Amino acid sequence: MKKNDSILNDFNRSKNLSSWTLIFPVLLYLFLLVVAYQVNNRQISVQIGTAIIPYISLGGIISQFQMLLFILIVVFYRKIGLVSVLILSTIQATLLVLPIIYGKVYTSIAGIAILISSAAVSILIYFYLKRLDSNQNTIAKYAFTDTLTGLPNRRAFNDYLSKLIAEYSNDDDKFALVMIDLDDFKNINDSVGHDSGDEILSEVVKRWKIVQSADDFIARIGGDEFTIIIKNYGSEEELERKIKKYSTAISSRFIINLNYFYISASFGVALYPKDSKDPSEIFRYADIAMYFSKNSGNVNITMYNRSMTDTIENSVALEQKIRIALEENNLYFVLQPQYDTKTRKIRGFEALVRMKDEYGNIINPASFIPVAEKTGLITSIDNWVIRNSMLFFKRVLDITNENLILSVNISVLHLLNKGFLDEIQQMLNETKFPPSNLEIEITESVFISSMAKAIETLNELKKLGVCIALDDFGTGYSSLSYLSKLPIDLLKIDKSFIDELLVSESGRNYVEAIISIGHIMNFSVISEGVENQKQLDILTNLGSDFMQGYLWGKPMLPKDALKLLGVSDEIIKSTLLA
Repeated sequence: MKKNDSILNDFNRSKNLSSWTLIFPVLLYLFLLVVAYQVNNRQISVQIGTAIIPYISLGGIISQFQMLLFILIVVFYRKIGLVSVLILSTIQATLLVLPIIYGKVYTSIAGIAILISSAAVSILIYFYLKRLDSNQNTIAKYAFTDTLTGLPNRRAFNDYLSKLIAEYSNDDDKFALVMIDLDDFKNINDSVGHDSGDEILSEVVKRWKIVQSADDFIARIGGDEFTIIIKNYGSEEELERKIKKYSTAISSRFIINLNYFYISASFGVALYPKDSKDPSEIFRYADIAMYFSKNSGNVNITMYNRSMTDTIENSVALEQKIRIALEENNLYFVLQPQYDTKTRKIRGFEALVRMKDEYGNIINPASFIPVAEKTGLITSIDNWVIRNSMLFFKRVLDITNENLILSVNISVLHLLNKGFLDEIQQMLNETKFPPSNLEIEITESVFISSMAKAIETLNELKKLGVCIALDDFGTGYSSLSYLSKLPIDLLKIDKSFIDELLVSESGRNYVEAIISIGHIMNFSVISEGVENQKQLDILTNLGSDFMQGYLWGKPMLPKDALKLLGVSDEIIKSTLLA
């Protein structure tokens, strides 16, 4: 039996006395049997004061005690108790029948009747208790079991963890508490609904049960969070290999209702007794390690260390700063120009979010954006940037009469949200911004979350007239098979590949291949992160259509973007005040 059943087994055992204690009521019953035999055989009466209790009444009193003892045996020992009652009844019945057979003495008939009644009552009580136990087991199962996956729930996990720590008194005893969170699972629920999400959760658990070791205890804490307690491991390297089995088990695609999904998970590990001996503390440490794993990129298994606690506290503080920035309008955007590589004309601008804290200090986007994505605040940030940059850029288009592109980034969480398309349509209507001048940038990670939903959403955007750019191409889920299905207009080559242009021949070949693939599929190609003339010359020769980078323009405030477009100071002032 798997360790997952141990909590329910403990509940069942707690209702019955230990079997070895049955010897005491059995001995008491045999003692009463001997006493009853002596009373009836010798016709012993008992005098209490002036009252005399005849032997027949005394035998009846003893019989009532025997019946009560039968009932207690069945109540406290259940099945083994009933078997004992039936054996004792058989022994006593034999003793009562013998005088009738051999001595033609019928005084024991009343005793036989009482004995049969006692056995019958014991049997009825047993079956009543059995039914009651079954109902209690059902209640206990729901109390300790997650109804969707069949795993122990948070209550069962807490009980198991506390019991395990209480049992571990030796310094050599150890176990690992692994906290697991399925990455971006909310996107799946938001995009295809909770029913499909539940099916995926059930399939995840099925795969884990296949690789589960006998000593592993798996529980669902809630939502897309799980825990595993792993005992009997040797080194930390061996522990990591064991955890890797669970990660590998869910790496292949899931097919739910004809939709393909790719699931990954973040694993945080805290060790007993190395990190803590306190149940709540070790759980919190595993959760902290899981958070680090989720935000560390390619590392999906992270061991807890003390420095993580300080970092988490900083993240909580940063989350509060983001909320304050949204409430007090401390967000702003900058614009980085994009150029036609051959004509050197401005193609448009990419709007990039920036944030100040309540004291006016600028916070690095690399710090606050991951926190915003983790907490779901990125959707509010996206909407703020889109709406405000569209309002500004609509005035730019009116002033310059140029066919410029406004490029905005959309997070995976936001794109797969059911209300995303309605939000874009509403903002286009409110700002009267021409859809053909709006370009939405997405990253490859969106296709890991839900390929079908992402393509459906992109097609709807295209129907609105919006352009689509695939950002950071080549850094993630790159595949020609999915690329051919995407309704995109532009490929953006990530800066990491541009940096390799002057370093190695393979770097140059890789960029050339991306540009060729883009052109074969009728996509335009833009290279971002261009910082020097040599890079630009190579990209021009390779056929990159557009470029973006510090060489020709750093991210700038809206007023500086207007100056770059040749707008007069007077018009700039009136535009910014509008």
